[in-house]
Amino acid sequence: MKHVAVILALVATTVAYAQSPAFSRGEHVRVRALDPDRPAATAVVLTIVGLPNDRLSVTNGMVYVNDVPLEQFSRDFLERVAAAPERIPPQVPPGHYFVMGEQRLNNHISEYWGQHAAGSLETAR
Repeated sequence: MKHVAVILALVATTVAYAQSPAFSRGEHVRVRALDPDRPAATAVVLTIVGLPNDRLSVTNGMVYVNDVPLEQFSRDFLERVAAAPERIPPQVPPGHYFVMGEQRLNNHISEYWGQHAAGSLETAR
């Protein structure tokens, strides 16, 4: 009986991974909540900037995706991202996306960037 449960869990995990959503560059997403009854894990709306297998790099304080500089974020934010190159993978792994988000409201600034598996993201509403 124990083996059947393990096999079912493996099949469910494989099916969930195989049905992970495909996102497009520029699409707005949030990180999913671990508990479906709770709000999204990130309040900031994030933008897909790196697709699976894209090359990411930092040069002279600028962030590049496939040798094209990112320009849709403020210069200050891009400089802070570039100052932490250890958080930027050289290539986005298959099944993952690189996301960035910047929100400025009433002098409060929220920023986020990082790599996430497709299944951990949901379209922002």
